[in-house]
Amino acid sequence: MESFLMDTNNATAMTQTQPISKVDTEFLPEKDILTDGVLREDYEKLRITYELQRDIGCEIEVDMVLNRILERTFEFLNYDRGIILLVNKKGKLKARAYKNITDGKKNALSTTLIRHVIDKKEGVISSDILTDGRFNKADSIIFSGIRSTIVAPILQGNEVLGVIVIESSKKVGAFAEKDLLLIMNIASHTAQFIKNSLLHEELRMSFDSAIRTLSATVDAKHTLTAGHSERVAKLSVRIAKRMGLNKNRLEALRYAALLHDIGKIGISDSILLKNGPFNDSEREEMKSHPTKTKEILDKFYFPKLLRNIPTISALHHERIDGTGYPNGLAGADIPLEAKILSVADVFDALTSLRDYPKHDDAGKDLECETISVAQAVKMLEKEAGSHFDAAVVAALKECLTNPKPKDKSIDSVC
Repeated sequence: MESFLMDTNNATAMTQTQPISKVDTEFLPEKDILTDGVLREDYEKLRITYELQRDIGCEIEVDMVLNRILERTFEFLNYDRGIILLVNKKGKLKARAYKNITDGKKNALSTTLIRHVIDKKEGVISSDILTDGRFNKADSIIFSGIRSTIVAPILQGNEVLGVIVIESSKKVGAFAEKDLLLIMNIASHTAQFIKNSLLHEELRMSFDSAIRTLSATVDAKHTLTAGHSERVAKLSVRIAKRMGLNKNRLEALRYAALLHDIGKIGISDSILLKNGPFNDSEREEMKSHPTKTKEILDKFYFPKLLRNIPTISALHHERIDGTGYPNGLAGADIPLEAKILSVADVFDALTSLRDYPKHDDAGKDLECETISVAQAVKMLEKEAGSHFDAAVVAALKECLTNPKPKDKSIDSVC
């Protein structure tokens, strides 16, 4: 996509303005249409616009919506280039969606037109930009190579959220003024969608921050476990991506991993921070933390797509052979996300520095120092099919030995 930045705070007013004509801007009543061709053309434009507005209301991904707008409007405008720019956090316009029928060709974008639209907060249509008295003296117009254009602001109230630019470099009079009305209507729906999306993003960031804070609070009880939940969450998502879980499941798994040890806040410090192996009663209290996790998380209100978080978090100590805890579940009765979390949790525990002996669920002491990645994988493979799900262990090994580029941006899934 072509990159374009413009400071919206420095948009200058045009010295020469021309109001948009009302002539021929409206779709004619059926009785006034003299040919079937015009009727069919208008119907198709309205049909696509209606479908596009419906699609905007159903989608949640901003870039997907913006690209959808260009794809659908191209069906009835048949332009050479379309571009949608949104105002970023720095107050500058940034290209977010782009369509060019000439692959690889990047024409200059006219800042003159865009500044006019931003300053006036009105849509512009020009049938021949090179002879248009409003703009034809601007160097950016001359070098842009365009002949006909529509530029529409994406407005929410009096706030400019972005602009839609549609251009033809081949035809004079490529667009009718009623086309501008349709694009303005689409821009209006887009503005409301973007506002809703920004609100959703703020709520998600607030939710994410709260979850991370809770996770860090538990990990911070012991200096050598700090960051454990974050590492487990990242590794869990990597494994899950490798196994093909969809985005919603990835998001639920990440939060479940961040919160999987929250039940430890109900374990006494004398046990939780003990330097050495547990006795039988201490081990039983430690083994109660998944149940405490479930009890705590059940009090949270999670959105519909995340409502299995308490269950995933609470089952990370179950075993494939049914000898785990707290419920003694086996095989297919254990959710895949919990199986993934179990592998990631043990892998991080094995490969992270601890000042107390590592031990398995049966209380058998392991090494006190860190274990190499290769050693940890071998230990997990040895327990595959009994303690751990073999497919999950295999996916972990693949992540470690043959990482894909997408594995480097784990947090991007949420």
